[in-house]
Amino acid sequence: MQTTTTTPTVNKEANAGEKKKFQRKVAPSKAPGRLLKKKLRDMERLIKNKDTLKDLPEEVIAETEKKIVEIKKQIEALGPQQSSSSPKSQASSKPSKRSQEKSENSLKFRELRRAGRKISAFKKQHPSYETSEEESKALADLELDLLYIKHFPKHEEYISIYPDSPLTDEGQVKKQTEIKDRIAKALANGEIKKSLGPTDGSKQEETSKTSTGKHPTSNWNDEDSDEDNEDDECENTDEHESKKQKME
Repeated sequence: MQTTTTTPTVNKEANAGEKKKFQRKVAPSKAPGRLLKKKLRDMERLIKNKDTLKDLPEEVIAETEKKIVEIKKQIEALGPQQSSSSPKSQASSKPSKRSQEKSENSLKFRELRRAGRKISAFKKQHPSYETSEEESKALADLELDLLYIKHFPKHEEYISIYPDSPLTDEGQVKKQTEIKDRIAKALANGEIKKSLGPTDGSKQEETSKTSTGKHPTSNWNDEDSDEDNEDDECENTDEHESKKQKME
């Protein structure tokens, strides 16, 4: 005997009616405060344009005004809402560590040149700085400022020695004084050598770059510059002798 199996017919129309309507999911950051505020704006816009909408019944207007009061109370009850910006956008808004280091290096370089000019100008204006105790002390302070810029701890945020306005933060003032004291102590012990900045900007930079290939800020030792000058003189004399021999 053959057994016949009957498959139940599916009513597509019935199943289509049973499908759930699409509901838009609202992000937690947007609910419920932002939705309430949106409703409030829509209702306030409706009340504002009630004169232009002549067909709008008075009952609807009264009910809308009542809802506006209720929504305002709900928003107040929720309190201040947190910013909906993502952690990624917040991180991108902060300056990167690399850009911060670049700006600090640029500031240090400008202040190094400024400190060097101050020293050279002081020496020209006070030719008796070597014999005068007061002038030699003032010069030592200028030289300490330059050493502060050069030997400021790399792992710490740089505090400008020539700020646009006087430092008001007590923590920064205290930290700057401590660093200058440490550098002065290291200078007295011979751990740090005196180093003077360039007297002239462009010319000194060119000679320092060609002599060692390093950045001029790291090549401002007086002893090094003297040695470089001697080497240049020797090279010039050697070249002159070789040319003379060729001519003969």
